[in-house]
Amino acid sequence: MTILEVAGGTGIGGIALSKNLLSKGFKVRLIITDLRPKALEKAKEFSRDELGFEAETYVIDAREIHKLGIKADIILMYGNSHPTFSTFDMAKFILSSKLSLNSGGSLIIQGHNMFYDYIITSGYKEILPERVRKDKILLSIHEGYDEYRGMFKRLYIDLISGRKAEIELKYWDFGELIGLCKIFFSNVDLKMVGGHRGFVICSNLIEDVTSILT
Repeated sequence: MTILEVAGGTGIGGIALSKNLLSKGFKVRLIITDLRPKALEKAKEFSRDELGFEAETYVIDAREIHKLGIKADIILMYGNSHPTFSTFDMAKFILSSKLSLNSGGSLIIQGHNMFYDYIITSGYKEILPERVRKDKILLSIHEGYDEYRGMFKRLYIDLISGRKAEIELKYWDFGELIGLCKIFFSNVDLKMVGGHRGFVICSNLIEDVTSILT
């Protein structure tokens, strides 16, 4: 089984999946991609410790994984990476995944219905305490909204260290993810795991996307 984890960071999702498959007797090739070289170095060390072999790693944008020329059995996005993708970015990622899968392969996106939790249930907050500890007081503050890309802009400030970071977020719901996946896959399922979190599982590649109109 060839597993390609995108936006994988230290590889927690891909390594856990590989470990499970190895226990069932499969041979596994694990590839982990991310834009952060330091995180991928940790992924190599983590995979050696947990799997007994070192994962292949590549610094590459998730929207361009097809450029690696790898054909995977499973492409995995794990760790709630989807909020950093605009609708257009997500469509490009799913298309890139389609081009990177074997004919019987699957795309798995682990996600969170942020729209329901943060817009409907909690109500959107202009100022939100994200984390409060003795050594860290982290606030996020609304900075704006990009109408064209559908992205909220928030400024994150640590009041203890003074560090700041600007982040763009999209508050996805599962219906949006499923709708995009349905353009490229005929089978799209949703497995909920509690707390409005779940896995979107896509299989059966659609070669001719115009077939969704019939």
